Amino acid sequence: MNVDVEIYMNGLIKFFKSNPKDLLTLVPKDKEEEFYEKLREASNNNANKGDDASLTQKQIIDICVILNGKTVQDKITVEKKLESYIMDTKFGIIFLN
Repeated sequence: MNVDVEIYMNGLIKFFKSNPKDLLTLVPKDKEEEFYEKLREASNNNANKGDDASLTQKQIIDICVILNGKTVQDKITVEKKLESYIMDTKFGIIFLN
C-alpha cells in the first residue's frame, strides 16, 4: 500500500462525495465503486513505475470509457480525402477542390 496513492485516492473520493453530479457525468451511479477501484489500480501502476501517483486526464478518460461499455482505441488514424465540394454561403458559392 503506497501512501501517495492513498492520499491521492482520499482526495478524489472526497471530491466526488462532495460533488456527486460531477461523478455522474463520468460514470453511472451503480459503477461508482468499480470506478474507484480502477482509479486506485491505475494510480498504483503509476507509483510502481516510479511516476507520480496522480492520474493523467487520458487515464481517467480511458477508465470512464471502459466503465461506460465502450472500448478504448489507442491511436486512431483517420484519413480524410477532400473531394470537390460546393458550398453556398451568403457571400456566394464556394468551390473546394
